[in-house]
Amino acid sequence: MLELLLVVAIVGLLTSVALPGYRAMAARQDIASELSRLEGALMLARGTAITRARPVTLCPSDDGVHCGEDWRGKLLIKAGAPSWEGATLHVFAPSRLSSIGFREDAKPVRFLANGRASGHNGTFDICARENTGARLVLSNFGRIRSEKGRCAGPSFPP
Repeated sequence: MLELLLVVAIVGLLTSVALPGYRAMAARQDIASELSRLEGALMLARGTAITRARPVTLCPSDDGVHCGEDWRGKLLIKAGAPSWEGATLHVFAPSRLSSIGFREDAKPVRFLANGRASGHNGTFDICARENTGARLVLSNFGRIRSEKGRCAGPSFPP
C-alpha cells in the first residue's frame, strides 16, 4: 500500500511539473499551425490571381459558400470580388484558435491580377492559449511576413 501511495505521489509531482510546459508547447504549435494555414491561403490566392490574370479574393466564411467576417471560420478563395457569386476556387478548413483579427473594416483580402493586395493589406493578429500570439503582415505588394509575440495590449484582440 505504501508503494502505491509513493507511486501516486511521484506521478502527481511529475504531472504538476510537466503540465505547464506541455500547455505552452501546445499553444505554440497551434500558432504555428494557424500561421501555416493563413500563409498557405494567402500564397495560393496571390498565385491564382497572377496565373489567371484576374482578381481573386480570400475571405472568411461561416457556411463555406458566402464571405463573412470571422477569420476563425473556413477560408474561401473566390474568383473576382467577394460580393460576386463567382466560383469558389478553394476552401480551407476552419481554425482551432479562439482569436484571429484582421482589419477593423472587415474587408477581405483581394489580390489584383499583378499579385498586389493594394487597399486590402493589413495585419492578422493571432492569439492562442497561454497568452501566446503572432502577427502575419500582408503588404500592399502582396508579400507576407510573420512576427512572434504575446497577446497583450491594444494591438491584439481580447
